[in-house]
Amino acid sequence: MKGNDQMKLSIETDVVEYIRNKMQAGDLIYLDFEDGDGPFANTGLSCRLDLSFRILLTPADYPVKGLEVYDETLVTALGPIKMKKSSARYLEDETQLVENKAMHTLQLKGKSGILATNIPVLRIDKVIAGGNSGKISGC
Repeated sequence: MKGNDQMKLSIETDVVEYIRNKMQAGDLIYLDFEDGDGPFANTGLSCRLDLSFRILLTPADYPVKGLEVYDETLVTALGPIKMKKSSARYLEDETQLVENKAMHTLQLKGKSGILATNIPVLRIDKVIAGGNSGKISGC
């Protein structure tokens, strides 16, 4: 991300609908860059060579321990989405979350092209706050 202004994340209407259908009332949303930092770190993924982002859904009463790494809030059509400020370097000032219609997967795109592919939407159980012994499930 370049510049000092807050990044803009626009989300295709179909993608908004897709994610909303997976959400439960009161869910919080995170755009997580898998860098091994934070309570949702999945060390099995953190050694990837490509950029690995995930959309994470948590209940509103999720324990806050470790969530301070999500120190940036993006205003989107889905509502506020938290992300790590450190992950902004891999995105552009104007980033889009879109569906790859051919593959039926989510992608992050910018003016320069595709930034990240195969963005999963995952629900996180409260059990894993502060550790990775809990359950992460695809929606």
